[in-house]
Amino acid sequence: MKKTALYEQHKLLNANFGQMYDGWSLVSHYNDSVQEHLAVRNGIGIIDTSHRGRLRLTGTERAEYLHRIVSNEVTKLSPGGGNYAMILTNRGKIIADMNVVVAEDYIDLITNAIAKENLHRSLDKYLIADDVEINDITAETGIILVSGVNSGLFIESLLGIDVDNLEEYQSVNGKIADLSVKCVSSLETGEAGFQLHVNSASELSDLWQILIAEGKSFGVAPVGLKALNSLRLEAGIPRFGNELDDSIIPLEAELEKAVNFEKGCYIGQEIVARMKYRGHPNRLLRGLEIDSEDLPSEKAAIRSPEKQIGYVTSAVRSATLNKIIALGYVRTAFAAHGSEVEIEIENEWMDAKVSLLPFIKKA
Repeated sequence: MKKTALYEQHKLLNANFGQMYDGWSLVSHYNDSVQEHLAVRNGIGIIDTSHRGRLRLTGTERAEYLHRIVSNEVTKLSPGGGNYAMILTNRGKIIADMNVVVAEDYIDLITNAIAKENLHRSLDKYLIADDVEINDITAETGIILVSGVNSGLFIESLLGIDVDNLEEYQSVNGKIADLSVKCVSSLETGEAGFQLHVNSASELSDLWQILIAEGKSFGVAPVGLKALNSLRLEAGIPRFGNELDDSIIPLEAELEKAVNFEKGCYIGQEIVARMKYRGHPNRLLRGLEIDSEDLPSEKAAIRSPEKQIGYVTSAVRSATLNKIIALGYVRTAFAAHGSEVEIEIENEWMDAKVSLLPFIKKA
């Protein structure tokens, strides 16, 4: 069983653990996951995300090499820059998605825990004579996500740096107490958020304790992954292993932000470009508002009226909307907002409506 360096810290907070993401023992929730969810929507939450895969690219040709492999721009990113990208099959299907974080002398790729090995193998496959070295730094580094409507004020108080103008995936380096920290803008809950990256397990533990202590005056709450999941569903953010896998083309998930259509060739580029310029996806990722008190299972069928038109990928009771919501793929003809469909739940067909994403729209 794999654990993050904060496992003992979480036990001191009476955390409830669950086995997730290919054998990790991670915090599901501390007390009430609904209250943890609302802590982020209305204030600030801190979340241990150190289980996520982290690959570091070094070498003089790292940017050029990565640029020709992944779906988004790399060579024009300066230190402190970043974006969201994917590595695809030659048929344009998703092998892994990643946050690209560019530093002065390296590039970090942050990916889902279950996608890390596939991403690493795929990058190695295309590494031939390039001056590039790829190292898995997951075990020796750590990440804490600080997220919520007031998170910018909290981070500014710790770093002494104005982070409100950071665009998503951009980063700044700074100090929290004596700890060197990379702060990366991250909007993965639908609220302002910042990933705090440190370079060792001991620093991660020190950082967590500082966030707990300094966060008391800001009302900061520790938050588990159950609440993080419900937050990302309300925000309509797809996750690898649920909405994204090697059967999905990025445009089906409406993830054009992961694709640069002006750059040169990359693996799978022809299929993605053809779908954008010459056709359209046959299915699209959509939200679903469900008239039921029970959650549909993953891959539950969606029909309208008698024909299956899609399937559910994730579902949760929304703490903000107080109803069952889901993400799923539906045929394009039924993808309009408000389309009436039915979803199979425990061998019964329940009414639902298609919703454009996100469910929660910020002012």
